[in-house]
Amino acid sequence: MQEKIKKLNLEINKAKNIVLFTHIRMDPDTFGSAAALYYILEKMWKNVILLNDEEAQNDFSFLWANEIVLSNYELSQFKPDLAISLDAASTEQLAQSYEQNKEIIKNIPFFVIDHHITNPWFWKVNIIDINSSSTCELLFNILKEIDLKKYIDEKIATLLMAWILTDTNVFYNTNVTHQTHKVSAELLKLWANSRLAIFNFFKKRSLLKTKVLAKALSKIEIKKLDAINGHLYNKNIIYTILEKSDFEELWATDKETNWIIEHLINIEDCEIAFIIYPLADWKNKVSFRSHSFNVSEIAQILWWGWHKQAAWASSEKKINLFLEEILEKIY
Repeated sequence: MQEKIKKLNLEINKAKNIVLFTHIRMDPDTFGSAAALYYILEKMWKNVILLNDEEAQNDFSFLWANEIVLSNYELSQFKPDLAISLDAASTEQLAQSYEQNKEIIKNIPFFVIDHHITNPWFWKVNIIDINSSSTCELLFNILKEIDLKKYIDEKIATLLMAWILTDTNVFYNTNVTHQTHKVSAELLKLWANSRLAIFNFFKKRSLLKTKVLAKALSKIEIKKLDAINGHLYNKNIIYTILEKSDFEELWATDKETNWIIEHLINIEDCEIAFIIYPLADWKNKVSFRSHSFNVSEIAQILWWGWHKQAAWASSEKKINLFLEEILEKIY
């Protein structure tokens, strides 16, 4: 990995026009790592753009970076000489931002920075560390390695800290290591505002999100989980389903489903939790959480994956058939 990081440093120093990519349906880690790197590259007097198929969520606006995301952008007019993907586990997750520009990208250096166990190392230069709690943690260590930590100000430190907090569920998840705490301590020394992220992501809720949460909780189903492959659980599978009619009733969208899954997995005696809901493109998405069961294996069978205890997948099947398939794969 050290050689790859050195190569990245060389290419950054050589490049004039750098394009950053993040995965679709941006979560805090992909947005935060890309935004932090964006501002550092600007400080280095690089021309830099950040591409995604859609604009950043309003939930991220308190961190002053939503305006940097470009969608439906013609990359040929930018003439990039370096591309960097952050937190994406495949080219499919880069979606149209990648597909429409792949002929340009294949002719320039392209680096993948990621921490997901399901990443197939989809490019020639992959800087992937599955032991990092988040791509933000990995990025911070890369920045230190190539002497770019000096560019981290309070704003950038807060961006990185915010997304470490969300990807670790405030240091609760199993992906947390001593290195995670060490990086967080260094970011706090750089005046990262951790309380800002904790309030906005874990404390504050809009009235609409509260209504969607209430609807989801009112539809909870429970199934007994005794044993799988000889492993005794004697706990429960707890799930809920939001349908198109639920969103229409509340004048809501799938973007209001953030963190519902965290409420499900924290119910007493729950081992596996999931929520199914429709996406705007007519696919249905399932988000999984578990305390010790590897839900990523289930998600990979269904298509896609992510982390061992936090994963997702999507399907074009009707919700009832999708539910049957999910339960079949679990059992």
